[in-house]
Amino acid sequence: ANYNRSMTFGFAQIADTTKPAVVPKSAEVLLETRLPYLDANQRRVVLKTTAMPSGYPVMDDAEGWGRINLFAAADGYGAFNGDVVVNMDASQGGFNALDTWRNDITGAGKLNKQGSGTLRLGGTNSYSGGTQVSAGMLQAVSATAFGKGDVYLGGGTLASSADAQLVIAGAFTQLPNSTLQLDLGSGGAGRLAVSGITTVAGGTLAVNFRSGFRPSVGDTISLLSSSSLKGQFTTISVPGYKTTAIYTATGLSVRIDGTL
Repeated sequence: ANYNRSMTFGFAQIADTTKPAVVPKSAEVLLETRLPYLDANQRRVVLKTTAMPSGYPVMDDAEGWGRINLFAAADGYGAFNGDVVVNMDASQGGFNALDTWRNDITGAGKLNKQGSGTLRLGGTNSYSGGTQVSAGMLQAVSATAFGKGDVYLGGGTLASSADAQLVIAGAFTQLPNSTLQLDLGSGGAGRLAVSGITTVAGGTLAVNFRSGFRPSVGDTISLLSSSSLKGQFTTISVPGYKTTAIYTATGLSVRIDGTL
């Protein structure tokens, strides 16, 4: 908010507040080092979807430079207005290996995470086109990281480290050779709640416990709830503990039988 006030010099909007943003020619180079895993066109879309609103008296230049918001653009897309493929090569290091998008992402588009790097989503997201993980890791840092669509885990790792229960608003599908990672904390943190149908065709469920949260022998811990659960994981990993999986028609829990 303070950044926006400084951008607008504290003035109120006095002109048309609905004008779409215009991205100046070659402005995408401003994000080359911040978002190196995106192509030039994708960086232009980031600038467009994070631009300042129109109507401010000192910002509505014809070329669009006045509305560029690099502070917001550094946190990734503001909207998925089309399908977005993110291909991160972890071997290149830096943001190619690990990045976090903190904006609240809207739009009707879909996110497809590819490549070996890790992308973390930390916004209150409402994009509706769905989420697909093909390789690497896509990590939910917020409870609504995956918006309002279906989530398809076809490869790589889908991780939940949210401070509350992670919500998938649509259906969830997991294929073999993929991993669902739940980093559990107190108060339901990290657990998965699926509003639609959950279909598990194998793969791995990896359960970790955060610092300060340690279950006791005999505890039963809810991991996943869903309107309907079909199938089972090939492997359930809970490092340091002996466990028994408890499947029901609408969810999955583990009972802590002992320590290793």
